Amino acid sequence: MFRALFTRPFAAPAQFLQRTYVTKRQLEITKQVAINPRNSIPEPVISTEDRARLRADPLLSQLVNTIMRDGKKLRAERFVQEAMLDIRAHTNSDPYKVVQDAVELAAPVMDTKSGRQGSKVIQIPRPLNLRQRRRRAIVWILDSVKKRNERKFHMRLSGELQAIINGTSGVLEKKLQLHKMVLANRSNIKTSKRF
Repeated sequence: MFRALFTRPFAAPAQFLQRTYVTKRQLEITKQVAINPRNSIPEPVISTEDRARLRADPLLSQLVNTIMRDGKKLRAERFVQEAMLDIRAHTNSDPYKVVQDAVELAAPVMDTKSGRQGSKVIQIPRPLNLRQRRRRAIVWILDSVKKRNERKFHMRLSGELQAIINGTSGVLEKKLQLHKMVLANRSNIKTSKRF
């Protein structure tokens, strides 16, 4: 009986028949994507250089921080990185330049604040600094992103940024309306007294 066990041909279980080697193409794919353990869906991997650029650049950092919800910064960084990859695929140009141009096109130069003149409430125009301008543009962009029809957030974000560059976005209309309001209330700007 003991000899019979060793003289039979060895039949390997199915779990041992899987390949243990990785082809070159599979290695390239695994460098670009990682499998999410929760839902087994492949996700692009953000390299350490890209993550450093997202955190070091003031515009991208502000975009990531505005997108971030519940302190999930890596998730917001992944959204921005995937949107930039989508922009590169659609426009075949530098995605950072596209993001920068879109935010600059959408950013208002001036804003109005409420003030009182006697018993009347008036709108007083005031200039915005660079960070305030970018913040207003990013908030407008994210509001428009919510209204788009694409299924994934990064696709909606990249689509909205490209629409701003092409001049077809509603964000540009919001900017125009704000500038019209500033021009209508320009007489409310208080001039300094001359000595």
